[in-house]
Amino acid sequence: MPGLGAGLTRIRVLGLRELTSHRLRVVTSLLVVTVSSALLVAVLSVYGSLTASVRDFNAAIAGVATVEVAGITDSGVPASIAGELRARVPLAEDVVPIVRGSVVIDDRPTVLLGSDYRASMLSPELGAAAESDDSGLSIDDLSDGIVVGPAVGLSVGQTLEVGGESLTVRRVLGDEASSLNGGRFVFAYLPLAQRLSGLVDAVDSLLIVPAQGADTGALRESVEEVVGDRASVVDPDFRVRQAEVASSVVRDSTLLVSMVSLVIAAFLVFNTMNMAVASRRRSLAMIRALGGRRRHLAGDLLGESALFGVVGGVAGIPIGIVAGRWALGRVPGGSSSVGMDVSYTLPALVPVAGIGAAVLACVGATALAAKAVFSVTPVEAMAPGQVTEAAGISRRLLWASGVVGVIGIAGAWLIVEIVDGRAAILAGAVYAVGGLILCFALSPLLVAGVRAVAARFAGPGRLAAVNSERAPRRVWATVMTVAVAVSVGIGISGALNNLVGSLSSSLDGLSEPDLYVSSQDAESIPTGPILDPAVRREVAATPGVKQVVGGQWANVNLGDARIVLQGLERGAAAPFLRKASPEAADEVLNGRGILLSRTLARTLDAEVGDELTVATPTGPRRLRVLETVNYVSMDSGVAAVSINLLHTWFNRPGDTYLQVTLDDDADHDAVRRAVTEIADAHPGVGGSPVNVYTGAEGLAAAQRTAEQSGGFTVAIQWIVSGAAAIALLNTLLLSVLERRREIGVLRSMGASRRFVFRMVLAEAGAIAVIGAVTGVVMGTGLHVLADAILTETTSIDIVYSPLWSSSWYVAVSAALCLLGAVVPAVRASRQNISESIASE
Repeated sequence: MPGLGAGLTRIRVLGLRELTSHRLRVVTSLLVVTVSSALLVAVLSVYGSLTASVRDFNAAIAGVATVEVAGITDSGVPASIAGELRARVPLAEDVVPIVRGSVVIDDRPTVLLGSDYRASMLSPELGAAAESDDSGLSIDDLSDGIVVGPAVGLSVGQTLEVGGESLTVRRVLGDEASSLNGGRFVFAYLPLAQRLSGLVDAVDSLLIVPAQGADTGALRESVEEVVGDRASVVDPDFRVRQAEVASSVVRDSTLLVSMVSLVIAAFLVFNTMNMAVASRRRSLAMIRALGGRRRHLAGDLLGESALFGVVGGVAGIPIGIVAGRWALGRVPGGSSSVGMDVSYTLPALVPVAGIGAAVLACVGATALAAKAVFSVTPVEAMAPGQVTEAAGISRRLLWASGVVGVIGIAGAWLIVEIVDGRAAILAGAVYAVGGLILCFALSPLLVAGVRAVAARFAGPGRLAAVNSERAPRRVWATVMTVAVAVSVGIGISGALNNLVGSLSSSLDGLSEPDLYVSSQDAESIPTGPILDPAVRREVAATPGVKQVVGGQWANVNLGDARIVLQGLERGAAAPFLRKASPEAADEVLNGRGILLSRTLARTLDAEVGDELTVATPTGPRRLRVLETVNYVSMDSGVAAVSINLLHTWFNRPGDTYLQVTLDDDADHDAVRRAVTEIADAHPGVGGSPVNVYTGAEGLAAAQRTAEQSGGFTVAIQWIVSGAAAIALLNTLLLSVLERRREIGVLRSMGASRRFVFRMVLAEAGAIAVIGAVTGVVMGTGLHVLADAILTETTSIDIVYSPLWSSSWYVAVSAALCLLGAVVPAVRASRQNISESIASE
């Protein structure tokens, strides 16, 4: 303990005092660490909020149930299975039927929950809605009566029309039910809930409450034996895992940028601590001369950096929370189409992860900078001038760094090739580390490049070249700061642009129909409810309508995984049919096979020609995999079959959307108005609206969703680039201030202010050129690698295409480099000669 106290005293007296004397450098570096911590907090909290909202909502319903029987599709579970389970599964205390749906109240989707008196066994929240004995309600009251949560905004006795049903509010719950979806829900007893949700003799799921002391594994086996292939037997938390998969595209891209930003933060902290060591070499040497041990000095530096990381990490938490709240409403999956509210929550481990990552990055970077403590003897360090710079770098270290850097870059590509799924994003961080280490190994070449470019600027340039040769580490650090800003811009922006482009191209054919009539809006997949058959008949009879082609999307549970299945009708304009060969498309439309997205093919470990056994409500069915195609990733994957198979095998007759083609001479606006009137006259189940939009609007909405997937990530990338730009300006300013003695000597020898100004600008210009070239090379490699990473995580072929607008990053970084040199150059040219010479 005395040793720890002495170390803290040294840090306080020596380290912190030194840091506070260089406020700009400290603030800039803290800014970078803070941004990196904030990025991690924002990204992790957004996706933690999505899953936590689903988990809390699910837990409030499932309660003590340990096994769930879920419908294979949205058509649900036959209600008769509940009686079979009660009779044949002695390990079950009871079986509770559950209906989950959505009704429209005040033009807003609201969660609909349905059950019977058994729901009180599950959880206090659901029990508060289901227990009505003490309220004096009779069975007749419940035939058209509903119980509502406190946040719905209805009062007892109020009547409303929902989906053709006249409902009366029989009871409004209090705060005891506010934890269930924030109190915004409607509870109806089973028969009414089935009518409102369109389920005929079926429920969404059956929750199994175990008998006291029953083994969950044995209970599940007994349930599976009774249920067979008619439904999926799952853990009640399976919806949480589905929610995590559904947001994977956005999460993976943002995590990739966040990991790269951490590496950049570590590099910039390394620069800061390296400068701190260099500026304190005389005080460190004096302590060494007085008997201070090297390990104590190195430990003090690591302690400073740990404190640095803690302060930056803590400062990033509130910023990350604000950014996370902002992003939650903009990330696909941030709200629920069935009325479930997604609220922002901050998982307890997220701030710890943000602070821990910041500390780790700072300590790791400072460990390299602390090496300078051992490389200079007390006598050398006490001498004036830049001794630490002149010491140079050993060839052995350069060669070792080169080998490690090449191994790192090669390892990044190897990770992409051999690692499946989300873990492949580690390749981004490995590449960034390998690239920085390789550039360190190439530092003599980079410094030589700066000298060569600077020498072309006549007399001031030749002197700038000499200055660069005398301070290779400072020049390398400044070059790499420029390179980092450029490479992040080129690599991340290019990859995200390619991602959005590839996602959009996977939707080829979506805009062909003149109009869509859909159970959902243009930005949502129309998985239901089923459209009233009258809509198709009346739309087909509308003057100006040439053809109406039906189609259907359905959510299908394959065990814990959820896929999206499309039923196609001949004549449909669908991306699946566009991407498949004509032979495979014809086979699918004839009901003799299935098309899989590559994501789903990987999930199922299926290849073309394999026979898949598909569980359906009518029993297991076999389908041959005809082709796998690139398709935008949704849930665990997407598949396509003939719509007739959806109708018969999955008990889903009808359409969830219609594609409408108009006559060539039709008045499009007039036809759209007529079709909209038909849609408005036939609302969906639960009063849900039927939407009408054009094919172009449908494609634009899908593209917006794809762009939204990268929008938050692009914002992160701009923040990282901005932090790097600030660090660049700070580095240039400090590089001039630390050379004020030699600048004073030049002025005393007769150098004009203009000459000094041009000398500083010449060096900055040379650094900008070499840094930009290095950044373009690093950024292009990162761009190609990021495309490969996103191809692996999304199972969509991300086609590399250079983003020519990335040249702006080069131009802006070069301009910042020159601009950042103007202020210190003017200051250097005007500084007092005698004070400059005496600055040491």
